Order: sequence, then structure tokens, then C-alpha cells
Amino acid sequence: MTVESELSGVNLARQALLAARDAAKKNGTSSKKSKRRATTVVRREDREPLGLGSAISVGL
Repeated sequence: MTVESELSGVNLARQALLAARDAAKKNGTSSKKSKRRATTVVRREDREPLGLGSAISVGL
């Protein structure tokens, strides 16, 4: 039996992924992850955030 006939399921998918990565490297394709943007919270009028319980009881 050959190695290819023993591969199935997850092992076959891993082999296909490795082959695709190798082909991409040979073609000059790079896989750079984009940097996450830092989020900023804008507070207006120096108010403290209202808790969920307080917001619900105020609205009733």
C-alpha cells in the first residue's frame, strides 16, 4: 500500500493544505496577517457608564 491510499479525512486535508502552502511559497505569495486596529472609547461630558441593571430599572 502507498501512503496516499492510507490517507483519509483529516490527514488528507492536512496533506492538501501543506501542498497548497508549498505551492504558494514557490509562486511568491506571502501570507501576512493584518494588524488589528486599536479601538478608542470616546467618553462625552465626563459621565460614568451606566450599568445594565440601573439602565433597566430607570427605564421602567
